[in-house]
Amino acid sequence: MTWFDLVTGDLLRRGVIGHVHAGGASLSDITAADITRLGGAALAIRFDRFSDGRGFTAARHIREVLAYTGTLVAQGHVIPDQADYLRRCGFTHAEISLSAAAQWRRARALAPPAMQRVLDSPRARSLIPNRRVRSPRRRDHQPD
Repeated sequence: MTWFDLVTGDLLRRGVIGHVHAGGASLSDITAADITRLGGAALAIRFDRFSDGRGFTAARHIREVLAYTGTLVAQGHVIPDQADYLRRCGFTHAEISLSAAAQWRRARALAPPAMQRVLDSPRARSLIPNRRVRSPRRRDHQPD
């Protein structure tokens, strides 16, 4: 197995993994203390089936809530069609077989360019406090 860099498309020798989190495990199973103990080693999330999306949720949680900035590797049943979504959820690498590298590169090349995030815009609706859309007043028509 080798690591496929989801940003550059390069192949890397498998690095050191400090902790493997099962994609279907509870998000409370990994804590900030677990992240601290990694000491520069990678964190991996294991997918038991490619159709189980809980690993994507775990990656977002680890990046956004636990503020993990290190290497995050997708292991197990991941397919090339998921390459762009893996990257957007916070994965940096996917563990793949060397024979599948061409498919992963093709999938990465076909991914649409990243769009700007709506919430980063100063005009985002969620940033405007107490903004409510009011419906126009309705006049009741009374028959003559």
